[in-house]
Amino acid sequence: MSPRMIAFRDNVEGVLLACTVLLQHPDSALLCARNMDDLRSKMEFSGAGYDVTAVGFRPTADCSVLVQKLLGKRKGRMSGRDPDVEHYIGLVLRHSSCDPAGLVRFICSCEGNADMLYSGKTPTGKKYYSYMRDVSRSYHRLSMFARPDLVNGILTVRTDSPHMIGDMFCSWLSGKNPDLPVAVLEKGTAWIGNGRYLGLENFTHIRSSLLGSLSFSRGPDDIDGLWDVYYDSQLIPGRRNKKHAQHLQPKSSSAISAMSARDRYKVERGISNCTLDNFTD
Repeated sequence: MSPRMIAFRDNVEGVLLACTVLLQHPDSALLCARNMDDLRSKMEFSGAGYDVTAVGFRPTADCSVLVQKLLGKRKGRMSGRDPDVEHYIGLVLRHSSCDPAGLVRFICSCEGNADMLYSGKTPTGKKYYSYMRDVSRSYHRLSMFARPDLVNGILTVRTDSPHMIGDMFCSWLSGKNPDLPVAVLEKGTAWIGNGRYLGLENFTHIRSSLLGSLSFSRGPDDIDGLWDVYYDSQLIPGRRNKKHAQHLQPKSSSAISAMSARDRYKVERGISNCTLDNFTD
């Protein structure tokens, strides 16, 4: 009889389905792929002689049902910041050092106890929990400090994270700016949000080299200038708290964009004596 190989897609559903099959056939080899084309390519090199079971490449299962079946209900939250199991797996898969096959084997080793994912009682559990927290911190750092630039009418920002969070950040940014197309550059890919303004799918990704050919115009808005006017005119000197502002926007974050650098300068040096009275006749 040929040895069994479980081929799974590198997403939450694929990982959970691979766990289900691996528990039934614990001696199986594991192979992870992004899509069917990637799977066929990998099979040419490593799949010869295996009886292959492919899972996760077509939506077939409810992830919440799979989680309940594999890990049951969590007894209690280790931390108020911890996500549910599905979100936990999704964050871990985005980590630059994540091995999806190793994650599948770790989940199976929890033996139905969801709390083992969060407790850090084993070196493997501690590693994957730290992966989850690394990705979460990286995403929140971008959400707090990234300042997109308006390029050809498109709000554009480049991620500096080693983890695959470009689509997460693009989804958040497009929700915050529903009246503009947004682009998040991640390595060789540009994630596009609100793509309907550009004649594209509303949320999609393209090669970053193609971004320069896209443009959007709705009038001569100067986003940076409008922000400066608002910032300078609304300051209440009596409420200025330099220490608190420095804590919310550390110096290391000021290099993310020109607007962020100007914000930091205002925190360090103060702003010009400017009020709304300067803009009235």
